[in-house]
Amino acid sequence: MSLRKIFITLALLALATTVNADDTIQIDRNQYFIDFDKNLVLTNLAVGLVNSTWTNTKTHIILNEVCEFSTPVSSIEIGTAYSIFIPSQNAYHLLYFTELPIISITTNHTIVDEPDVLAYFSMIETNQSFLEFHIGIQYRGGWSQSLPKKSMEIEFWTDSTGTETVDHSLLGMRSDDDWNLQAMYNEPLRIRSKTSNDLWRMINTLHYQNQEPKAINGIRMKYVELFVNNEYRGLYCLGEKVDRKQLKLKKYNGNIRGELYKGVSWEGGASTFTAVPSYNNNSLVWSGFEYKHPIEEINWAKLHNLVNFVINSSNQDFFNEYKNRFDLNNLVDYYIFLNLLRATDNTGKNIYIAKYTSNDKYFYVPWDLDGCFGTKWNGTNDSRTNDLLSNGLYNRLTYDCSSDGFRIQLKNKWLELRSTVITVDSLMSLFTLNHNYLKANGVYSRENLAWTNYNYNNNDINYMSSWIANRLAYLDTKFTEECMPLSIDENIIERTFFIAYPDSNKGLLNLKFSCHQVNNIKIFNSQGILYYQASNIKQPDHTIDISSYANGVYILSVDIDNSILTKKMILVN
Repeated sequence: MSLRKIFITLALLALATTVNADDTIQIDRNQYFIDFDKNLVLTNLAVGLVNSTWTNTKTHIILNEVCEFSTPVSSIEIGTAYSIFIPSQNAYHLLYFTELPIISITTNHTIVDEPDVLAYFSMIETNQSFLEFHIGIQYRGGWSQSLPKKSMEIEFWTDSTGTETVDHSLLGMRSDDDWNLQAMYNEPLRIRSKTSNDLWRMINTLHYQNQEPKAINGIRMKYVELFVNNEYRGLYCLGEKVDRKQLKLKKYNGNIRGELYKGVSWEGGASTFTAVPSYNNNSLVWSGFEYKHPIEEINWAKLHNLVNFVINSSNQDFFNEYKNRFDLNNLVDYYIFLNLLRATDNTGKNIYIAKYTSNDKYFYVPWDLDGCFGTKWNGTNDSRTNDLLSNGLYNRLTYDCSSDGFRIQLKNKWLELRSTVITVDSLMSLFTLNHNYLKANGVYSRENLAWTNYNYNNNDINYMSSWIANRLAYLDTKFTEECMPLSIDENIIERTFFIAYPDSNKGLLNLKFSCHQVNNIKIFNSQGILYYQASNIKQPDHTIDISSYANGVYILSVDIDNSILTKKMILVN
């Protein structure tokens, strides 16, 4: 031992003997982290243990050296800032006790988007287990990389070379080598992503769960506090990844069995089921999708066939066959979830399409749920609640009015959830649980220390509660309204402008328009004779008396914004 270390040790012993043991908290070096520039000390040593171990009024604390509380403390509490004087820094620092795990990452390299750079990972779990590993680290995300607080992904390595990876189980989640650190910088209260992912797993169950009891239909996230190169970076969520391992998809065995594709953009149209361009098996991306599994063989043919079926199959073929290609329960659950959250960034982008094994059904898995519950992807409020989010697949599904089809399943599942998980009180209890946990631990005040542009606003909870109430009221109407089926040859595009449905008992033809600028309406018989005409329709609903019309074929012509849309009607009394 060097003379300097001996001197320091003797000095600490001397100082420790000058104070009563019950007056001086002692925290081991692996139980705290310090940001000297921000004058911040953070430990997750349990306050119950602290108060029961050091029962007298606390006047000092040993953090490699004896530090003095500015004001003696009778009982330590989580989330409270305690001013302590650190002699070696000749400065006062704020000491916090937190219940969150604390992660420290140090590296001599500049962290970039790609590739991974060598770093060292340390974590103090809440049970005081101290973990240390080599990792590779890089930034992740698209637009979010322009923000000062950046999300990261880490990969655990066996050593500093990075030639081999190693799995570790963290915070009760899966054992894996790849993990995400979500920054949540664009979330006002840092609670939307985590709560939404928890909510999805409450709503949906994988259709093959009995075959794969360890499969998880999404991701789990755990709050942590992060230091990078001894700089406090604030609150993050350590999270799992959506991949083959998480979903327990079947591995490649010389043939493609399980499949996984990630929606990364709306460009091209395949991810939103609105276009089906050609593909290139030499590329990992196709029309808004990124190929994820199997990595042994890139073959877009299966997904191309799926998208082509949705877009180009006849109404009869689509409604007869789609339940053989998609897991209906999952489609219902995701449509409810998408619209409950009003996740405008998740109709084709930020979503996975997966298949468990050959001849199985495709299903959706959500991802990246930061812009939801009244906010957009950039963190600004969007108070609209009176619209439905959709894509090309759901545009067709909403016209399945069969007794065991999408619309009746949607109505039944919605009513079931409205009595359990999806109520204002139930949803807000999930949000307030996370919010109160972070607030009690003083996280919001430390977020402001780390990021001066961050301002905690408790009003967001009230805003969210009001938004949810309005959203549920709207969805109650839309998810239970009468289903108007398509005719065999009817184009869905026409339905985006108007719906025509007869009431044979009353001899009426009812029209419902999606816009109010209808120039005129005409009805002709099969010989081209005009039976009815109306102009300048200003209301969204219009009714025509057809009780005197003879049986036969009629043509309904609607002029909307100078575009003529026609529909064939067959009247049989």
